[in-house]
Amino acid sequence: MRGLGALLLAGVAFAPAVAIAQDVPAGALPSREELEQGVTQGALNSLNNTAVAPDDIQRAPCPLAAPEFADITFTLGSVTFTGMEGFPADLDLSPAWSGMVGQTMRVAAVCDIRDRAATILRGKGYLAAVQVPPQTIEDGNLRLDVLAARITRLQIKGDAGPNEEILLRYLTPLTEQPVFNSQEAERTLLLTRDLPGIDSRLVLRPVEGSPGELIGEVAVRRVPFTADALVQNYNAKSTGPWSILARTRFAGMTGWGDATTLSMVWSGDFEEQMVFQASHEFRIGSDGLRVAADVTYAETDPTIGGANPFHSTTLAGTIREDYPIIRSRARNLFFGGGLDIVNQDVEFGDITLTEDRLRVAWLRADYAMIDMASANGRGGYNALEPKFGLSAGVELRQGLDILGASTDCAKNFDLCAGPDGSFTSRVDGDPTAFVLRADASVSYRPTRAITLAFQPRAQWSPHALLSYEELAGGNYTIGRGYDPGSAIGDSAVGFRSELRYGSAWPSIAGGRAVQPYAFFDAGWFWNEDTGLEDTNPQKLYSVGGGIRANLMDRFRLDAALGVPLKDTLYDPDAKGDWRALVSLSMQLAQ
Repeated sequence: MRGLGALLLAGVAFAPAVAIAQDVPAGALPSREELEQGVTQGALNSLNNTAVAPDDIQRAPCPLAAPEFADITFTLGSVTFTGMEGFPADLDLSPAWSGMVGQTMRVAAVCDIRDRAATILRGKGYLAAVQVPPQTIEDGNLRLDVLAARITRLQIKGDAGPNEEILLRYLTPLTEQPVFNSQEAERTLLLTRDLPGIDSRLVLRPVEGSPGELIGEVAVRRVPFTADALVQNYNAKSTGPWSILARTRFAGMTGWGDATTLSMVWSGDFEEQMVFQASHEFRIGSDGLRVAADVTYAETDPTIGGANPFHSTTLAGTIREDYPIIRSRARNLFFGGGLDIVNQDVEFGDITLTEDRLRVAWLRADYAMIDMASANGRGGYNALEPKFGLSAGVELRQGLDILGASTDCAKNFDLCAGPDGSFTSRVDGDPTAFVLRADASVSYRPTRAITLAFQPRAQWSPHALLSYEELAGGNYTIGRGYDPGSAIGDSAVGFRSELRYGSAWPSIAGGRAVQPYAFFDAGWFWNEDTGLEDTNPQKLYSVGGGIRANLMDRFRLDAALGVPLKDTLYDPDAKGDWRALVSLSMQLAQ
């Protein structure tokens, strides 16, 4: 049972064990999403998908196409390519000429064969030139020379700070390639751009007097410190709704590809909620393996019934790692896992109502892709705003009975009610429950000005869950216009959908962009708790619209009006209670 049972019972002369054997009221505990505002988000969100500075290969003109050679003809028998020693043995250039065998043609056709062979090599990622050496074409046998490029040394330009060693460690394998292949090098180049604290770009320069040899010139700009702030009114009315976030990041300090992020979140009155978060990440090896640890401490004193009778504290820590199985401009696949340790207590006055101790092991896969034409900047689309984009994540979570985890009170009521026991936030909640989570984001632009966006989200568990593991509907997840926690479920499915007009990114550096949008959100929530069967599923729907603005590469504004279309179990007056939503972020230092 949920609701105000604990509040009512705690004030009368029942035994303490009976008084606290109730689920804590909605709003007494903050949702996971409220607490994670300042935590670095998933593995895919901070990727930089620019690999090599664009520099088209210059093709020399073909003298054989001159008018004075127009009357010279030959019959093609075969083509031999020299200089192929560094290429794979199965590389086949015959499509460049096999269709011409036996044909009598002008000598200028040699240029066509050369260009077709060069196109095949470029299409496979090789940086190579195809040349026509002086020769006599005897018996129709043509010889072409392939001049393959390779990186012979690396040169750092700029201050990489302590990260110079790891930057060179990532890039050195490029000098070991017998022939430079941009497709094979793309992963390495993008992983270097993912290193926090530096902005790096590789430019290839020819070595004078050494045909085919290249210098890998790495232009580096160090970004050791960033700071930003965020003001928004997405919180529940009981803890805001306004909140203020301040965040700083220190990166590239140890040479391990590291970043340390510190953030503070306060409710607008600086009394109802305070959240402190810290995270640290670093790289192991030279192939993108990232290890990180996060810690969150929060105190919440929600206003319920005009007073602040409840006080909750949350201490949550995570150890995690992730690895890029696929890293490219158009496709990315990350796989990771970790362990969450969560301690969450609720007090009513001097009485401890509940103590949750969760230890959850988890595995997660994240995938993202965009169409290749957008990745190459064609058709007016780009990697930031592609014609088609998809990202999706799947997470498996398993609660563990280790490190002092809570007792399952539904199965061990006497133990929880005993003098040394404690109840959990959900009496039916299973601390060792299994949870499956999935989320996705799909965008399609039929024209450059119109965007259709769809963001589904789902969670499934066969068990009743403790508060922290439940999925809460509202402004942070599903149902803009609803307070966070207006609908709560052990299992849930829902989506956000938007119709957007224009671009969210300025066309010039330091410019501005304004993007209006309309939205419709919907969610369905199921609970496994005893007594809530008749409420399944809880439903919420909301509509609205707003604008997003990007100003001077420093300010981002999202202002919207959200209108709930349905009352919920925990917000019976939600329907029609429109809400103005504002989020303003500011880049303070970079």
